[in-house]
Amino acid sequence: MKTLCKTPAKLIISGEHAVVNNCPAISMAVDLPMFCEMTSNATEVGQTPFIEIELVDCHQKHAFPSSVWQQLAIDIESRYQLYEAGALSIRSVLKQPIDLILVTLLHFHHHFKLQPMHWEIKLYGHGMLGKGLGSSAAVIISLLHSLFKHHHKSINTLELLSLAKTVESRQHGHSSGIDPSTIFQGGLIYYQQNKPFQHLTPHSFNAWLIDTGSPESTTGQVVNHVKSRFPSDHPIWNHFTQITEEIRNAWEAQDGFCLKEGIQKNQSLLEEIGIVPDKVKRFIKELEQTPDQVAKVCGAGNHKGQNAGMLLCMSPMPPLALCNHYGYNCIAINLSEKGSHCELV
Repeated sequence: MKTLCKTPAKLIISGEHAVVNNCPAISMAVDLPMFCEMTSNATEVGQTPFIEIELVDCHQKHAFPSSVWQQLAIDIESRYQLYEAGALSIRSVLKQPIDLILVTLLHFHHHFKLQPMHWEIKLYGHGMLGKGLGSSAAVIISLLHSLFKHHHKSINTLELLSLAKTVESRQHGHSSGIDPSTIFQGGLIYYQQNKPFQHLTPHSFNAWLIDTGSPESTTGQVVNHVKSRFPSDHPIWNHFTQITEEIRNAWEAQDGFCLKEGIQKNQSLLEEIGIVPDKVKRFIKELEQTPDQVAKVCGAGNHKGQNAGMLLCMSPMPPLALCNHYGYNCIAINLSEKGSHCELV
């Protein structure tokens, strides 16, 4: 049996960091797909079941007998327990890209029992990893969706997303669940932890992704840094909630002026919590000197170094000259109304 699963990327319009503190957020699925090819074949008599994994964007290939990959994944779980006990940094839990795949397989195995077969898994996509596009969640969702298909299990959305949130916590510390939900469902969603998400009406818009480069810190490290300075009861999170509501209302009313004003306010708060490098601040300040142009960090950002991952820029035209001056890449944003989908091939 062979399947091909395609999952979009995600972009947070409002609510970065705030969503971890149980505040609402708005996110959208973006047409920058991640692909997972999965093949399962029965093993020959006397042959040990094993897994072959190819990570194309990382230029890696791995092969493990069942006992080996399971032990490696159990070691990852042990490191996560040490992280939760405060004895290890989140960056030490998943030490290499293959670890995310192994721990996803382990959690599926614990819940549903992975069939003892010869598995071949090939993952590839846009290659913009670690820049705020939800690459980890896309990998997890594409793997779980494929595994559900191969095991002939009907998709229970809540069950799949709960499992994805658990796995994503091994990457980021404590997942809010917004990335897997957006990627699996597609479209534009209003999200808050432990509440049903709401789909927002899609509208046409002119917006661009600006790549400022990979942050030196992981999402988990930046989230922990912000938490240490702004605990969940800090009043700044109420400001984030207010601005998210303003952006939501402006979006639904198709009020471009208020939408851009809300994005500016959101960016100011992101600067206040210390996750926007000085170079990126200068870029945004220069960009906003032109009328009808605004931009904001749309991932975890960075608390050290000069790169902040992806920016969301709303502008009638792409700011190519300014991007070239700063050495940034700029691409159009296209909404992916269809979330993860998996087909037999």
